[in-house]
Amino acid sequence: MKLEHGARLPNPSLANVPRAVACPLCSGTDLETYLCGDDRKLDAADLGSSRKEISHGTILRCRTCCFGFRAFRSPDDEVSALYRKLDASVYERESRGRDKTARRHLRIVRRFVSAGRLLDVGCASGSFLRCAADSGWQVVGVEPSEVLCAKARASLGDRGEVFCVPLQNAGLAPASFDALTLWDVLEHVTEPRAFMQLCASLLKPGGYFFVNVPDLDSLPARLLGERWPLLLAEHLNYFNRASLRRCGELAQLRAIAFGQRPASFSLEYLFYRLRQHRVPGATLGQAIASTPFLKNVSLPVFLGESYGVWTRPAGAS
Repeated sequence: MKLEHGARLPNPSLANVPRAVACPLCSGTDLETYLCGDDRKLDAADLGSSRKEISHGTILRCRTCCFGFRAFRSPDDEVSALYRKLDASVYERESRGRDKTARRHLRIVRRFVSAGRLLDVGCASGSFLRCAADSGWQVVGVEPSEVLCAKARASLGDRGEVFCVPLQNAGLAPASFDALTLWDVLEHVTEPRAFMQLCASLLKPGGYFFVNVPDLDSLPARLLGERWPLLLAEHLNYFNRASLRRCGELAQLRAIAFGQRPASFSLEYLFYRLRQHRVPGATLGQAIASTPFLKNVSLPVFLGESYGVWTRPAGAS
């Protein structure tokens, strides 16, 4: 069953959801069905830019805090095992655009803090780490994908460390970083509140925390409905500004800024993603964009994401 854009079920039945659910952010139980979908278990082939199919699953939304989340949530160890086997071939073809996006991320960071020790959680192939290291930061990355971790280490050389484990297993010292970044990561974790709290504990008092996530109330999300390109199998969590702020508050962080930034992609990749979401005209667009004249053209695109910036107050536990 699929809902028309904007439709809601006022009294949704959760009978087909594989487990009892409460909001992973605020623990509320006043939920509505945002989108219905296939609730099968995730497979490694569902994840990353090389995915063959789109299966966002049933997405619920909490009426109390507006947080959205996939109803079926695999345990952390299963998710980590899938990411270790991630096919990164399509992801790596977009390295030019990702480098441009990384430079935008660094500009956001430098509005608030210009130097020190930085941890990038979910650093992928290291574009942002390399960009930060080039600007004088002491950098550390955490990335569970073996393929992407190897690329990040090769990219950085001896200018930083990259740990090929989930953050929980990295053994990093508390209060040891001046800045921590979660670029497109918080939507992937099974327990976003606990994950934010763990990240916050790694910041020095006065340190800065940067997060970018899919925003359910963004204009692209509202206009495209089920065809929104950020509705993905691996996205377990969906935010708006209010729920993102709430997540920071629960981690005892002080919010200082929110905003949006574009991400850069090749035209061919943009149409490839739109085709997966059955957007009319995307197949023809991808064929045209793959011609030699357009193949290397990349554009900045607002996909419907929001970023937040917090600082860790002195005395936070």
